[in-house]
Amino acid sequence: MGVKNKVRSRTVGDRLKDLQHEILIAIASGKPLADVMALLCARAEKIAPKAICSIIRVDSTGRLRPLAAPSLPQAYSDAIDGAAIGPMVGSCGTAAYLGEPVEVTNIKTDPRWEDYKEAALALGFKACWSSPIKSHDDRVIGTFAFYFRTARRANQTEKRIVAHCAHLCTLAIEHWAAQNRIRRLAFTDALTGLGSRALLAEKFPEILKHASETGKEVALFYVDIDGFRAINAVQGHRVGDQLLRAITQRIRSVAASAELGARLGADEFLVVYTARESHSEFEVMASALAEALRNRYVLEDGLELKAAASIGVACFPNDGSDLDTLISEADTALNQVKRAGRAGYAFYSPRMDAEKRARQAFERDVSVAVSAGQLSVLYQPQADAHSCSVRGFEALLRWKHPIHGFVSPDKFIPAAEACGAIEGIGAFVLREALQHAADWPKHLRVAVNVSPAQIIHADFAELVERTLSETGVDPRRLEIEVTESLFIFDEKAALKTLERLKALGVSVAMDDFGTGYSSLRTLRSFPFDRIKIDRSFIFDMVANADAAAIVNSIMGLGRALGRPVVAEGVETKEQLELLQLQGCNEVQGYLIGKPLPIEAYSHVTGLSGASGKQAAEATPSLAAGYSAVV
Repeated sequence: MGVKNKVRSRTVGDRLKDLQHEILIAIASGKPLADVMALLCARAEKIAPKAICSIIRVDSTGRLRPLAAPSLPQAYSDAIDGAAIGPMVGSCGTAAYLGEPVEVTNIKTDPRWEDYKEAALALGFKACWSSPIKSHDDRVIGTFAFYFRTARRANQTEKRIVAHCAHLCTLAIEHWAAQNRIRRLAFTDALTGLGSRALLAEKFPEILKHASETGKEVALFYVDIDGFRAINAVQGHRVGDQLLRAITQRIRSVAASAELGARLGADEFLVVYTARESHSEFEVMASALAEALRNRYVLEDGLELKAAASIGVACFPNDGSDLDTLISEADTALNQVKRAGRAGYAFYSPRMDAEKRARQAFERDVSVAVSAGQLSVLYQPQADAHSCSVRGFEALLRWKHPIHGFVSPDKFIPAAEACGAIEGIGAFVLREALQHAADWPKHLRVAVNVSPAQIIHADFAELVERTLSETGVDPRRLEIEVTESLFIFDEKAALKTLERLKALGVSVAMDDFGTGYSSLRTLRSFPFDRIKIDRSFIFDMVANADAAAIVNSIMGLGRALGRPVVAEGVETKEQLELLQLQGCNEVQGYLIGKPLPIEAYSHVTGLSGASGKQAAEATPSLAAGYSAVV
C-alpha cells in the first residue's frame, strides 16, 4: 500500500511539473492573461478530474473579476463579475476578504452562499474550496477554486494541486500587472491621461482599416494651444500643468465620441474621429473644439487664464491613407491658422502644399544668403533726446534676394529661425557691426538685435567674446537688444547667457517694451541696462492720450529703476518735444536718421565716404532745426 501511494504521489508531482513548465512558457511568450488562466484550469482539471476549476482576479477596488472557468457556463461567471469581496460572498469572495482558504462542504446550507447558492446548485455543485492568490507582498490579488459535485472536503492531492496552481497564478497575474503598468507608461500621457504617440501609432491603422471596410471618413484634428509657452514661462510649470489638464477635460467633453485622443507634445493634442453620417460632422467638431478651448479657464486658487487653440484638420481617405501623411497635412493646415495670427481651424487642401513648398524654397534661399553675399548691415543713429547728439547706432540687417529684391526682416528672420540659419546670420551681423564700430570714435556704441534662437545657445556668449577680441572693440561699446519672447523661449538658458554677457561688460537692452506678455515681470527677471519703447506707442502718442500716458508711465518706471529709456520710431518734431517733456533719455527714428550704410554718417563717425545725397538722407531733421552731431 505504501508503494502504491509513493507511485501515485510521484505521478501527480510529475504532472504538476509539466503543468508548471507549460504555464511558464505561456507567460513568457506573452499570451493574454485570460488564455494562460484558461490553460491552467484545463490542465488542473485533468490532474484532478473530479474538480471544476475557477480563477478570479481581485481588482484594485476589491471586486471580483472572473479570469477563467472553462468548464463553467459564461453566464455563471458573468453573474459574479464586479461583486465586492466580503465575509459572506460565497467561497471566493470570502477567501479574498479574509486572505485565507475557505472550505464549504455544503453550499446548500452554508450561510456564506446564501445569495449565490441557487446558480451553483442549478449546475449540480455541492461543495467549493477556494484559496486566495497572494502577491509577493502578501496582498490578495485573486482566488483559485475547486467546485465539487458531492458534499465533501478537498483531499490532500487536490489541496496540493491548488497550492501549486495558486503560485502559478501569482506569477501570471503579477506579470500581467507589470506589463499593464509598462503599457500604461508607454501608451498613456501621465499628466493628462490621454494616449501617447505610441498608442496613436498602434491604434490608428486599426481605425483606418475599419473605416475603409465600412466606407467611412476619418478626420485627424491637430490641436495646438496658442500662447501656452508664454503662460508656462510667466505663471510657472505648476499652473501650466493645471491648464493642460483643464484643456484635456474640455477636449474629452467635446470629443467624447472620438475614437482616440492623444497628447503629442507640451501643448499639442490629436483627436481622431470617424464620421457617423457625413463629412459635415468634421466641421461641427472643429468648430466645437475651437470654441470650447478659447474660453477662460478657472484653475486652482481661483486663478483665471485665457487660452485659445489653433486646429489643423486632415481627412482620410481624401487627404492621405496613413498616419504620417495625415499628421503632416494637418500640421500644414495648423500652420496656416497660426500664420493668419488668430485662433481657429483650417482644413487641409492641396494648395497648402504649394504654399509649403514656396516657404521651404524661401527658407533654402535664406540659408545661403550669407555665403552668397546677399546680406548687408545698415545703421540707424540713436541720439540724446535733448541735444540730439548721436550716442551710437543700431545695426539693422538687410537681405537683397536675387529675384524678389529687398525682403523685410519681419519676413526672413522667422524663416531663418525655422530653418536653423539664424545662428550663421546672427554671427554675420555681429561681426559686421563690430568691424565697423572698431573704426568709430570710442564714445559711440553699437546695438545688435539678437534672436531668441541665437541667445539660448550656450556658445553665444563665447561668440560675442571671440568677436570682440578679434575686432578689438571695448565690450562696453556693444549693446545686445533682446525682446521678451526670449524669456518665453527658454528663460533659464536666456538668463544664463545674459549674465555671461554682462560679465564680459556688454550691455543688454530690452527691445519693444510694452508689447510682450508680462513686461514688468521680465524687467524684474534681469537687470537690463536700457529700455526701448516700442514704436507703436510713439506713433500714437501725440494724438492718443492713452498712448501718451503709457509712454509717460514707462518713463517713470525707467527713472524708478535707474534705467535709461530709448524711444523708437520718432518721426516728427511734435513727438520729440513731447518725449523731451516726459524726460526721455534717447530717441531713434527717421527724425534723427534713416537706416543707411555707415558711410552716410561720416559726419558722425569722422570717416570719409559719404555722398552728399546720403548725408542729406541721414539727417532729414536738419530742415526742422535739429541736427545730428557728435
